This record gives sequence, structure tokens and C-alpha cells, in this order.
Amino acid sequence: MGRVKARKGETSGVRPAHAGEGDAVRNLLAEVARDEQDRMQLAACCHLLDSGADTVRFDDPFRLLVFERRRTLVGAVLLQAGSLGSKPGEHLAEVEAHQNLHAQQAGMQRKMFARINAVSAHLAFMAVAPSSRGQGIGRRLIRAAAAIERQRGRRMLTGYVWNDDLAHMYERWGFIVSPPQTAAFFLREKVGSLYAPSAGVLNLKGDSRLVVVPLVPEVRAYDIGTADQPFPAVVGIEERFDPAHLDMPESLREAKERMEAFIQQQMTLYGPERTRAMFDAFLAQSRD
Repeated sequence: MGRVKARKGETSGVRPAHAGEGDAVRNLLAEVARDEQDRMQLAACCHLLDSGADTVRFDDPFRLLVFERRRTLVGAVLLQAGSLGSKPGEHLAEVEAHQNLHAQQAGMQRKMFARINAVSAHLAFMAVAPSSRGQGIGRRLIRAAAAIERQRGRRMLTGYVWNDDLAHMYERWGFIVSPPQTAAFFLREKVGSLYAPSAGVLNLKGDSRLVVVPLVPEVRAYDIGTADQPFPAVVGIEERFDPAHLDMPESLREAKERMEAFIQQQMTLYGPERTRAMFDAFLAQSRD
């Protein structure tokens, strides 16, 4: 990672944005705000920055990083919490007439993306001043953002690009790049020694593409499906099964806790091998 040389006594590098720098940050990022909603969001974030609010503690947290050289801000990035899959995908329209099935599928997608968003951060805006481009500043901003989010326990960093040149740039920086218009996520959870796969689809605006940089080895590109019906997944997340995200009824939760306590007691009394044999016999009898 190359450094931009600073003059003696001057700073050069990535740091958090400070109160009072809202206008400078907004001017840097204005060119990547594509519509009025983006401009309003950017203005609100810069206003909160200047007010001195601790934005990383918000329910919907965000963080502003800047690149300073010779006491001038020449780059900035706005990081937000993950917000993928906030609306049911258009691929569910074909089952919309079947209300129960549509509600079930939409609910499963919401839960899946809620779990993905809980371990993701999103690059809402990133820009470098035109006179300072081609010097590695954008890459340094991205790497600093990735390092911060990795330390916070995030597993991936996402963003959107709107043309092929940007897509190629992010690909060179180590991002996984989706096809235009549609992106797929593949979640593969380990339940004991088995894997429980699930997939979700994002419909992207216009010709935009989703870019994802993995922050841990368990996040990587997958291709799932068959040769006749390929289903390229932009990113797959492989993780241990954690039932905490499930809407488990209280009665079932209590039964689960009692069962776990009973198994632990049996293992203490009889050891793991005999306990396993007893449960195998019980399950075989239940199937009969």
C-alpha cells in the first residue's frame, strides 16, 4: 500500500472526520450522490458530524473517514450498517398470488438478510478529489474502512457501483463483483456435521452492481445450481448454525434447555458412548 508523502510537520493519511469538516466532506462526496435521496442522506450525515454526535452509537450507525494531505481533505468515505434485502425481491412476484407462500418466502428472505446485515457494513459513498486521483488514496480509504469493520466483528463490506470502470477498479482491490441488475447471496450454515443452505436474491437498480469485500476467510464467492440452471452467488457465508435468530416459542425453548440439561446429566453418569447408544435406541424406537 503506497503512501502519499507529506511535507515536514504536516499530516497525511486516513483518519475519522472531525466536527466542523461537514461542508468539506459533503463537497467531496457530492459527485457520487446520484439522486435527491442520496443528497439528503449525505447532508444529514454531515450535519450530525458537525453537531459532534457520536454517530457510531446510533440505532442506524454510520462513520465518516477522510484522507488528509497537507491539511486539506482530498478523500472521504461514508460507512453505514448493512441494509441489504430490505424489500422482497422481484423474483417472488410469481408467487404473489399465493398469499401464504409469498408471505413465507418473503419472511425467510427478510430473516436471512437480517442475519447478513448484522455482520456487514456498507460503503454508502466514497470519492477522491479529481486532482488527487491515481495516487492510491481510494484504496487506502477502503483498506482503512475494512480494517475498522473487521475489528468490530464485521464479516464483509458491501457497496454499489454504476459502471464497468468502477466495477473493474473494485475487482482489482479484491472485491467480489456481481452481474448487473441481480445479485445473489448464499448462506451455508453448519448444523452438526450437515450443512443447511439457503439463498436470497437482490434486484439492483438500473445497471448497478453489488461489490463485496470479504473480511474473513468464511466469506467467499460461490457458484451454486446446475449447468442447465446456474445460480451464481455473489457471496457465500459459511458459519456455524446459531438458532438465536429463530423465532422459537418459549415453551420450545424451555423444552430445549431441559433436554440439554438431561443430556449433560446422562453424560456425567454414564459417559458419552453409553449416552449416545441410549439416545440412538430411543430414536429408533420413536421411528418404529
